[in-house]
Amino acid sequence: MGIDILEEKFQHYRQLHPENMGRLRELALETSAVQLRVRELMDAITPTLCNACIASCCKCMPVDGWFTESDYFLFRMLHEAPFDLRSTHADGRSCTFLGDTGCVLPGAMRSFPCVKVNCKMVAEALEANGRLAEFTALYDQMGRLQEQIWPLLAGFLSPTIMQAQQL
Repeated sequence: MGIDILEEKFQHYRQLHPENMGRLRELALETSAVQLRVRELMDAITPTLCNACIASCCKCMPVDGWFTESDYFLFRMLHEAPFDLRSTHADGRSCTFLGDTGCVLPGAMRSFPCVKVNCKMVAEALEANGRLAEFTALYDQMGRLQEQIWPLLAGFLSPTIMQAQQL
């Protein structure tokens, strides 16, 4: 789903549900704290791993930041709409938020899929550094945060997100 559509949904939600904005901000702050710690874990290993990867995540998925409604709404509680951060890549496959030195979105507030997805090499590096258990705990905490935001956004979530909740 494109950022433009997500921004429209966010603005519409703000108008219809001002009573939820405080709770969304709290969830955004919690999410940011968890993601900051994940970023610290990843920054210790991903520069070497991702630069050497022939199929790195950010270069092989034609996505607009992998944002779902819940990811985007949390992002917007702490940041302006990221329209000016987008860039076009000639390969047509890279994330629009991939810059010359990596992701241009704030490290403490990226979409959950970008933060939670990791490959076998990342998992092995985390395990070798003795950090896999910590990452797993943070991963689980992000899942619990997602579960708290979904009821607040029930009428605004895409059908695929609603289906994922049933699993």
